[in-house]
Formats: sequence, structure tokens, C-alpha cells
Amino acid sequence: MLKNTSKFFQNPPNLSCGVFEHIPFTNNQFDAVLCGYSLRDAINLRIAIAEIHRVLKKGGRLVIVDLGKPDDALVRFGVSFYLRLILPIIAFAAGGKLGLKFTKLYDTYKRWPKNKKLESLLLEKFSKVDFEKDLMGGAIMVAAYK
Repeated sequence: MLKNTSKFFQNPPNLSCGVFEHIPFTNNQFDAVLCGYSLRDAINLRIAIAEIHRVLKKGGRLVIVDLGKPDDALVRFGVSFYLRLILPIIAFAAGGKLGLKFTKLYDTYKRWPKNKKLESLLLEKFSKVDFEKDLMGGAIMVAAYK
């Protein structure tokens, strides 16, 4: 992925490879960290959040756009049903064999905490958390401020 990124820039940026739990940067380096459909892949979410907090400057923010796991059991069942059974069929119909990769979404979704739990994990490290839910909580947009 990093290799392919360079071709989109006239002057390629410095690229780094790492994992959420061990971010390869010193403290207080970034104004913002953006996680688009990726933070749920962290092995240990609590450590990942602490690491993101560590590399953010004072006043920095973490922005998350991802699947949400609704707190309401019935809605959560609906989202789970869609991700487990409906989405793979649609993805296969639209993308053929490549669409089968969408079956892996459900595996990361199962490990992802419910929305309220995610918010409380973020509040352990961040002073303020704005948590927006769409699709009855099945999609989230979060801004957490250091």
C-alpha cells in the first residue's frame, strides 16, 4: 500500500509503516490522526488509543470514521445480519471474486466494542469526545480532543 501511494505525489512524502499499538513516532508530533475504517483492526484497542493520544500534540484530535456497533441489541442484530450475510452477496455480485474480501469485515466488526463502550474508552485518554451516529448507530464519526 505504501509503495503505491508514492506515485500520486510529485514529491513523495516520507512514509512509515507501523501498527496502532506501537506507533513509530515520538511524543506530541501530530495535530491530527485520522482513522478511516481502520482502528477496529487494532489488536488491543485500549493500547492503540493510548498510542494515538501519545503522538498527538496538545489540542490535537483523533478523527474516526468507521462501522458502529449499536448499543441496542435489535439494531445490532440487524447490522450484524447485514455484514455477515447480505453485504458479501452484494459485494460478490458487484465485484466477483474480489468482492469476497468483504466477508472479512464481519470478523473485525465482532471484536469492535459497542458504541457506548468505544466512547468510554476514548474518554479514558481524551478530554472531549464528539460521537455522531448514522444508520441507527451502524456508522460512526468521532472526534476526540487531547
